[in-house]
Amino acid sequence: MKKSISIILSICFIAINLNAQTCTKPFHFVILGSSTAVGYGAAPKKSWAYLFADSLKKINPNYIIDNLAVAGTTTYAAQPSNYVPPAGRPLPSKGHNITKAINLGADAVIINFPSNDAVNNYTPDEQKANYKRISEEAAKHNILVWVATPQPRNILTRRQVRYQQKMFDWINQYYKGKAINFHDGLASEKDSILFKYNAGDGIHVNNKGHRILYERVIGRSIPDTLCKLSAVPIAQKNPPAYRNISEALR
Repeated sequence: MKKSISIILSICFIAINLNAQTCTKPFHFVILGSSTAVGYGAAPKKSWAYLFADSLKKINPNYIIDNLAVAGTTTYAAQPSNYVPPAGRPLPSKGHNITKAINLGADAVIINFPSNDAVNNYTPDEQKANYKRISEEAAKHNILVWVATPQPRNILTRRQVRYQQKMFDWINQYYKGKAINFHDGLASEKDSILFKYNAGDGIHVNNKGHRILYERVIGRSIPDTLCKLSAVPIAQKNPPAYRNISEALR
């Protein structure tokens, strides 16, 4: 039994080291999103965003992390300030959107809109357009974008679950290595939040759930990616083979 525990601990230690951050150069991060990014469901200092910021500050206290997330918002809130949405859709949230991230001088943006778009019955096509618009605006300023997938949520209609599933697949396909899986391992077969991760409202995950989200973010080694790209001339980041800079920076 002791030997088994030792083996498990060794595996965990190796896994942690594989994702250990090696870049100490400070960067500026901006988080855009809704209540999960704000920290709902978690105790103080237990949310994924807090844990992420804390881990970076321990590497280098000069890291800057601005969390612009606002509870209850959708991808429309993060649109550029000059964007005019279709009738019946909310305006961009100035001060909490990609324009603000650009003005702050962000090097990277992490987007976390778990389920409010689906709850509002915004179609996958309009959600995709919103994500692309944010990414393309960021890319004009050489800002990299990481996007969290939808998260499980209780009491969604079948149509809303389909929307969530389609967005999960699309985000992974479109953003590839810059997609962050905030779904698998947290969801039941019916796409509800697993009981052990439910914060109690069926909408947000608890401390354990936030810990998993944090580990998924860390697993993307975002600062290391920025370090590597910061040493590459812009011309090489956006060679003629790319259709546009947003594709080059994905």
